[in-house]
Amino acid sequence: MTPSRMEIVVDFADCDPARIVFYPRYFEWFDRATERMFRSRGMPWAQLFPQYRMAGVALVDASASFRGPSRFGDQITLESWVGEWRSKVFVVEHRIHNNGNIVVEGREVRVWGLRDPNDPEGMKAGVIPAEIIARFQD
Repeated sequence: MTPSRMEIVVDFADCDPARIVFYPRYFEWFDRATERMFRSRGMPWAQLFPQYRMAGVALVDASASFRGPSRFGDQITLESWVGEWRSKVFVVEHRIHNNGNIVVEGREVRVWGLRDPNDPEGMKAGVIPAEIIARFQD
């Protein structure tokens, strides 16, 4: 699939005292990029969740490899794509470029979470509909 792209200008609030991006920000950006990736495929979560009786896309695993710094004022590009579809789980791959260099590679494993009919506040894993997966095929 063609990656979804998100441009980010590193703000002072994104940084630690050394003016390098504080690592939790990358995970916030990954989360935001995943939602935007669905939106770019015509599936905004605000519509998708009620349509499919979803409670969310629960994050069950996340990781990142830091290969270089990003600093206050840098303009970085975050690319995201679904690297793997399973029955009830999908894996999102992320790559951040800064000045032509890959500085971070990340991965999220997410569960297709449906509302649990036996627990109004609960969630259960559901099978990802084929039409959702089809929207990501190029």
